[in-house]
Amino acid sequence: MGKIIYTITLLFIVLFSGCSVKNADETVITVNGKDGLLKDNGEVSIKPIYKKINRFEGTQSKYPHPNYLNIHWTENQWGKTYAIVENIDGKYGIINKNGKLLLKVVYDSIGRFYNGYAKIEVNNKFGLINENFEVVVKPIYDEALEFVYNSIIVKKFGKYGCINKNLELKIAPEMDMIYLQQEGLKRFEQNNKWGFLDTHCDFVTKPIYDYAYDFSNGFAKVKSGKNWGFLDTEGNLLTKPIFEDADRF
Repeated sequence: MGKIIYTITLLFIVLFSGCSVKNADETVITVNGKDGLLKDNGEVSIKPIYKKINRFEGTQSKYPHPNYLNIHWTENQWGKTYAIVENIDGKYGIINKNGKLLLKVVYDSIGRFYNGYAKIEVNNKFGLINENFEVVVKPIYDEALEFVYNSIIVKKFGKYGCINKNLELKIAPEMDMIYLQQEGLKRFEQNNKWGFLDTHCDFVTKPIYDYAYDFSNGFAKVKSGKNWGFLDTEGNLLTKPIFEDADRF
């Protein structure tokens, strides 16, 4: 008797609550803010215990992971279709169209792919996965910028470092700041001194200047003491810092 009443109650919710989605021979039902599945014969196939159930697109009618929500399919530049999914604990992972788990559902966030890599987050720490959904930079950094210009700027314990395109940590997080590169070079600050790194995270100039601007038209304005000079992209001084002031090129 109790089961019959429960089924009738669920049917009433499906018909009148406006919170269900009908597809094929099953529909999503909601009870006390939790989602489940109801068959068209009145049988509850999945009890309403999940935070959200979203139906997979296409012809697939089953629910390989009914505890996932916010399933949005996308295709990366390598033609791989995948979905970033969130479970009832608010953790994210990645599945394919067949429901196969490509990346464990343990991350606090997963970013979109950019230049072959996507950012992952665990406990406010960041790392990267590649296009094969493999973790290539462990989430140990307080910040990780997008993979641009063949390198990644990372932050740990308030200091910045640089990872090259081979995913090698070329500059340990010991810089006070590393800026995104301009004209192939990144300016950085360490102990109130300024220098430049190239796109491979190698030093072009050590931090020897009192200040440095980004490169513009092939030259960077640098300060030594009270005077200014200009640096070329090879790290050579066009002129010694002898000017009281100077415009940028």
